Amino acid sequence: MSRFLAVLWGLTFAALARADAPLPPPPAPPFALPLLDGEARTHEPPPGRMERGALPDPRALFDLAMGCYPARSLFRAEIALEGRVARRQAGADALNPAEAAAGSGASYVGVVARIPLYSALEIDREREREFQRRKAVAGAVGALTQTLAERAVVARKLSLFRALEKRAQERVAIGVAETGEQVQYLKDVAELEGRLNEARAKVVEARMTFVGLCAEGMPADRVDAYIRQFTRGIE
Repeated sequence: MSRFLAVLWGLTFAALARADAPLPPPPAPPFALPLLDGEARTHEPPPGRMERGALPDPRALFDLAMGCYPARSLFRAEIALEGRVARRQAGADALNPAEAAAGSGASYVGVVARIPLYSALEIDREREREFQRRKAVAGAVGALTQTLAERAVVARKLSLFRALEKRAQERVAIGVAETGEQVQYLKDVAELEGRLNEARAKVVEARMTFVGLCAEGMPADRVDAYIRQFTRGIE
């Protein structure tokens, strides 16, 4: 009987000692890699077709930009400081050596403006300037149109890869995929985000190029207003 009581007492003491022992901490939650943007969304892909924004009419934009170009001077005068030494005679022009004759000596300094009535060299220069002007405007039109078109493609691709990134996160959470799968999609999303920012910067650059090509005031504002019809929500 005493042996039974001793065993019972020992078991009771062991149970009390075990009850006083601290409980082990709960297991740490599994590591969850957040999405790049941190937004809460599902992995459903974007519905519908790719949205292609309206593009400016190249010819209309070209003509508008050429029409707002700063007006060029029709008379390209050359200003020169000219000095002559002549002898003045009564009724003679001191600056005209043909009319100068022997007499009292005098020195003259004058500012002379030369405006050629016809110059083949000046015509060639004007043609070259006009060619470079049209080339600059055409390049700006092409750059703006291409950037707007590329941005629509990049935006669509980004929305698709965001859905894949979310799907990979869910697959990692239930243990059917490794974290590397989500990391790869995260890198793709980050790269597309960078390309989207580059496209936005190119749109701003193209718009400022057109503004710089035009005369200040109303001509530049007219071209800027036309371009902003197609860049709203981008800048």
